[in-house]
Amino acid sequence: MKVGDHVIWLHSRGRSFLSGWRVQQIPGVIVQISRSRIRIRIVLDGSKKEVNVDPDNVIRSCEDS
Repeated sequence: MKVGDHVIWLHSRGRSFLSGWRVQQIPGVIVQISRSRIRIRIVLDGSKKEVNVDPDNVIRSCEDS
């Protein structure tokens, strides 16, 4: 993965999907990559945000194939 790639962030608003929270698939674009975190730009609830996410919770989008 590199800066500018489209990704899908697997996010659960609660603590865990094991406790009944649903996993959301939120599309985003990679802004910055570090060793332990990835910063992505997303649109959530109508507003643009940049969030730091764990690389294990991000998958590559089919758009970049």
